[in-house]
Amino acid sequence: MRSTPPVRSADTHDTIRPEDFLIRPATPSDLSDFCELARLAGAGFTSLPANEAVLAERLQTSACAFAGALGTLMLALEDRRTRRVVGCAAVKPAGMPRPDFLNFRITDGGETLSATDRYADLTEVGSLLLHPDYRKIGIGPFLARSRYLLIATDPDRFGRHIFSELRGVVDEDDRSPFYDSVCAPHFGCSFAEADDLCAHGRQQEINALLPKAPIALETLSREALTAMGQPHRAGRRALDYLDEEGFRFEGVVDLLDGGPAVVAETRSIGTIRDSAEMPIRAGAIDDDQAIDAYLAIGSGGDFRCCHVRLSIEDGVASCSPDILSSLDLEDDVIGRLRPVDHRGSVIARDRHVPARAAAPAVEHAVT
Repeated sequence: MRSTPPVRSADTHDTIRPEDFLIRPATPSDLSDFCELARLAGAGFTSLPANEAVLAERLQTSACAFAGALGTLMLALEDRRTRRVVGCAAVKPAGMPRPDFLNFRITDGGETLSATDRYADLTEVGSLLLHPDYRKIGIGPFLARSRYLLIATDPDRFGRHIFSELRGVVDEDDRSPFYDSVCAPHFGCSFAEADDLCAHGRQQEINALLPKAPIALETLSREALTAMGQPHRAGRRALDYLDEEGFRFEGVVDLLDGGPAVVAETRSIGTIRDSAEMPIRAGAIDDDQAIDAYLAIGSGGDFRCCHVRLSIEDGVASCSPDILSSLDLEDDVIGRLRPVDHRGSVIARDRHVPARAAAPAVEHAVT
């Protein structure tokens, strides 16, 4: 089996290998790179607002969370050649207070939308973002799956179910067709203004303006119905990754832009189910048996994840001494491995959300 070939990016004008990247806990010193990522993300990416003070606070909170406090864990994708952070992802553990958390849910057999606090007490994975220069080199799955390898280090902390929200359809002018039809008549402000309130922790001001009665889907514009439950164009691959991991849509959409929310049982998530712990040693690699794999080492603030080529024999993985040296690892360290090329996952392709979608059996509507 041949190793994964280097990739030449037309944007970075350089040869990039999967081994050139490291995923690690984000730190306050990453602030300038996170500000750049937030600027590139644009409107609707409320978990990464283009506000330096807010981002600084979130990076500090993340550092405390990796040390054991309750808070969102932010991961940084580092280009090891330049030490530049070129992507991020996050895990928000179960049990975090979310008194103002609301979404919409398709109810009454697909006839109405009702406000719901469903998923408020679950672990959430999100904030998946890659710098545009790195979006065509195949590094996205690595970043996405690192979140589940982090969860696997301490499953009791993250609970039995995981959910994820994706940004909905928003155009180049920061206009959301879902918001314009569903929310604007009640909120009296633009989508960008409402989005900014949520990004700054003021969602209760939005929630107070919600109508108490369910909203009939037949009153919405065709454009809003088409956008409902669909991801932003930049998030389509992220939804593909979630599909591949076993996440499913249950009729819950974002309160402002109508983006889909999906959920999975933690132990059934593909990356967790298909990964295993074993000793990692420096040694010769058997090319006939070699595989490419994601390797996760450590937990808490010591967590890191990288792409490696290795061979496995008698329950022990062997990889290049250079890999262990670059990660400051000793022989026989215990790591969690997940093969890059794994075809055993169940992939759900049908995620279209019709205007008359059937409502799930369990209701958590807020009245």
